[in-house]
Amino acid sequence: MIKNKCMEEYIWQNNKWPHFTWEPQKLISPLLEVHTNQGILEGQMRSLGFAVQSETTLRRFTQEIQKSFEIEGENVSDYSLRSSIARHLGIERIILASDGQLDKPRPRIDAIVDVITDAVHNCHTPLSIARLFQWHRKLFPQNANGMAFNGIYTIRTGQLRTDEEGPMRVISGTGKNYTVHFQAPPAEILQKEMEMFLKWFNYSDTETHINSVIKSAIAHLYFVTLHPFEDGNGRLARAIADMALCRGDNFDHNDVWVVGEATPSYGQELRFDHLYSMSAQLCKERHDYYAQLEHAQKQSSMDITEWLLWYIGCMNRAILNVLKEIAESQARKQFWEYAETCDINDRQRKILTMLLDDFQGKLTSTKYAKICKCSQDTATRDIEKLITARIIRKGEAGGRSTSYELISKL
Repeated sequence: MIKNKCMEEYIWQNNKWPHFTWEPQKLISPLLEVHTNQGILEGQMRSLGFAVQSETTLRRFTQEIQKSFEIEGENVSDYSLRSSIARHLGIERIILASDGQLDKPRPRIDAIVDVITDAVHNCHTPLSIARLFQWHRKLFPQNANGMAFNGIYTIRTGQLRTDEEGPMRVISGTGKNYTVHFQAPPAEILQKEMEMFLKWFNYSDTETHINSVIKSAIAHLYFVTLHPFEDGNGRLARAIADMALCRGDNFDHNDVWVVGEATPSYGQELRFDHLYSMSAQLCKERHDYYAQLEHAQKQSSMDITEWLLWYIGCMNRAILNVLKEIAESQARKQFWEYAETCDINDRQRKILTMLLDDFQGKLTSTKYAKICKCSQDTATRDIEKLITARIIRKGEAGGRSTSYELISKL
């Protein structure tokens, strides 16, 4: 290991690198919770039918790619991305069935989707340096000279960085007012480091196991710490972490006690791809995400318990958000099924839709008449019918301040 004046400033400079350790007893409860919620989510998905399952997979897959790029400050077209993913998964009819349209094939979007689908659908295929180089080239379209443009500067793709212009650093700020958040290992040791990483990631042993969530969290931190490419390291780290998760395993209390050169448990694949989007949650918690990574990387200890706890918690929040969406979707469906039995008209349907979608301010008969372009008397009759049907009720204030609200707010 190369030693320099910033000795022991970063985790990769520890003489025990890359043998990560953690406090197993602190992980058992969070892991049990995340696996329980995973099971609940999968169970709910199984009960929703093929069309809903496919639409959910399409939506989560789109989120995973779109938000992974958004974390890096790049926007990817939702329309083009959904279309490309639908073609990759063979579910174009899901978009067409809802009167939607498919965008024409976009080479760069298709290449990006190729990377993620390869990581997910071929998750059990060993990861190699050649495969990583191929993924990297697909993230950044090359010109005739074999160079690519990342939106800011020209980069080399499909090869390890060389550090010709100085050490690889993660910085913020400009000019003299900048902060170095992290400095990656020097390019001269990258080949050896990547060989070690790939050996660890692909290592398989029927007698030694590591929980897939822990494997995913470590792979994420490990790869982004190596920072092997000139750009795209975060996106590839998230794809690799996703790959580890998609291998899946059943939770076992003994799995959290393994340290160092551990191996994943290759259990049964989940029936559905992307029940939730980890990248969407990471994007939502971007500030904490960067802070946790920096804290884990900028230490001399090999104990990454804090990073693992945060990662597991982030994953659990991603799952809980989807469970909440499903509950709200089911409640909305039940709401409309009941409302339609009350023989509501188009005006009432329009107002109820607005109330369900966070109506701004309070609904009054005057607002009702204005929105629906009807008389005050018609508005009053419509409102009274909705009150009788026990769909809406009067607010607490009376008189000229009388307003109306949904009895059951989704």
